[in-house]
Amino acid sequence: MSNTVVTLIQAPSDVDYTCPWCRERIMQDFEDFLDDQGLSWSDFPDWQYEYTTCPECGEKIEDVPYEFD
Repeated sequence: MSNTVVTLIQAPSDVDYTCPWCRERIMQDFEDFLDDQGLSWSDFPDWQYEYTTCPECGEKIEDVPYEFD
């Protein structure tokens, strides 16, 4: 019997959220999201402390938690 665990490594391809201001559902390519928000992978530990700007209405969404699907 084997105790080997195979880990599937995945990278995000898209983001999906609803803006609390304009109520638009935002589905965006992950790389475009990074560019629009001025983020990069190297910023990852600090993302949860940054705001997200809605590409539809331009409002800032504060204290955004991130989760992986």
